[in-house]
Amino acid sequence: MSKLHLDLALLDQDGKVLQEAHISNKASCLRKLLRSWIKGQCSGARMLVCLEPTGPYSFEAIKTMLAMGVPVWLAHPADIKNSLGMTRGKSDQVDARRIAQYALRFGDKARFLDETFLHLQELKDLLAARDQFVRERAKYRMQQGDQLKAMQGRAKACFKRCSDNMIAALTGSIAYVEKQVEAFLTSDPQLSLKRDLAMSVTGIGPVLSGELLVVTRGFTRFTDPRQLVCYAGLAPYDYSSGTSIRGRTGVSEKANQYLKSLFHMAALNAVKVPGDLQTYYQRKLAQGKSTYDRAQCRARQDRTPPLGRIGERHPLHAFQTPLANAIEIGV
Repeated sequence: MSKLHLDLALLDQDGKVLQEAHISNKASCLRKLLRSWIKGQCSGARMLVCLEPTGPYSFEAIKTMLAMGVPVWLAHPADIKNSLGMTRGKSDQVDARRIAQYALRFGDKARFLDETFLHLQELKDLLAARDQFVRERAKYRMQQGDQLKAMQGRAKACFKRCSDNMIAALTGSIAYVEKQVEAFLTSDPQLSLKRDLAMSVTGIGPVLSGELLVVTRGFTRFTDPRQLVCYAGLAPYDYSSGTSIRGRTGVSEKANQYLKSLFHMAALNAVKVPGDLQTYYQRKLAQGKSTYDRAQCRARQDRTPPLGRIGERHPLHAFQTPLANAIEIGV
């Protein structure tokens, strides 16, 4: 799946290639092809469409298939690649065939998309725009602090004025995007309630709560708190084999690093507030833990505050777990 074209491969239950297609990445072309398959080779049979995420290039295709009622599975590209074993050669058509073979073999792992995915895509885009503006503003501030020291005269005045204008413009853009995020959440009472419940936890602010809504698809994507911890790259794993390899237990880099950084910042704020989490952190420091030791805060549930004050009736109840289980202390 690319910006201009879509490559598709249709397989039957025995893995036989029934048809391959190369079409334009347009809703009309995809709709026409799927209708012909439904009436032809897939008549009376169940259909599953497996896609490799390609960012904005796959959004229109997903939107079209959901509108047609076709089950859509957005598989993780790393999982697809690791499942193929040794391969040789590469082309778009070959990749389409390999993705179809992956879907046939691992269909039990399929997680179907729904309208919630499309709805939260708007929030995801807004948060991505905010993050981009924040990074750009930080870049200009850093350049202003470093380069002004080596400038003088008109060059210094010119650079400072232009940098100040850019920083002011980016600050205004960030404020505008934040207003749009608030308007989006206000328009959806359920998302607004979930956001407020998440922010009731010490250390979680508007940015992290919004990101949690996106990655968990409104706290419906994960069925176990440990899954979220692993997804964010906060779960410790052993590194050992036999009697010769005895590595240190550590976290995996196969994770959502941006979400991990947000949890890290939440931890920095949480340990400043008096409570069980601060007490636990100070006790670990007293035991000799370095402030840069990246120690995992894994206190028991009855000794740390739960992730939100949520009742049985609410979907967020599945995440009644210690905040300490979901954030990494690395102060």
